[in-house]
Amino acid sequence: MLIADVQGKGLPAIGTALAVLGSFREAAYREPTLTGVVAALETSVVRQNAFASLTGEPERLVTALVLDIGEGPVVEAVNCGHIAPFVIHDGDAAQADLGEPAVPLGLAALSPAPRKGTRFTFPPGATMLLCTDGVTEARDPRGAFYPLEERLRAYARAPSGGLAARLEADLRGFTRAAPARRHRDPHAPQDRTVTMNH
Repeated sequence: MLIADVQGKGLPAIGTALAVLGSFREAAYREPTLTGVVAALETSVVRQNAFASLTGEPERLVTALVLDIGEGPVVEAVNCGHIAPFVIHDGDAAQADLGEPAVPLGLAALSPAPRKGTRFTFPPGATMLLCTDGVTEARDPRGAFYPLEERLRAYARAPSGGLAARLEADLRGFTRAAPARRHRDPHAPQDRTVTMNH
């Protein structure tokens, strides 16, 4: 499983996203390890950035979280500067401890250490929530950040289904007075992605 967030907006950012997605689809079948998949994604972003520099476009970095969710209760993850997943289970919600994230895709040449996988527990019956920084960096009109973990804990204590829809409605209410144009106001809503695995 992959969740990623490309720096920037517009067609060049979409091109980078498509390159990463295509590379992931191929590498997930070809590579025997999760770090091998991530190495293929890195190559894809570096190649895309080389092309961008030839056309006068800015180079882009990509935060990504690559997961191997197998049959058992343990998930392997390689975190390339992305938000760690949240695990909701038995009336509680907590962010998985993935340790220090590696650098985003496109920046591996700047890091002295190779990317490594880590493991976390994903018990049967749990829900895993993955999101982009559009959720964690959402702000209300006064500039306060959206309290995602607090909201997830409240949901875990009284689950009623439809978590993604509830989060989206709550985010809209939380950011209600923020203008729609981010370049005018840094507190305005931005791209948000939420995905869940049960």
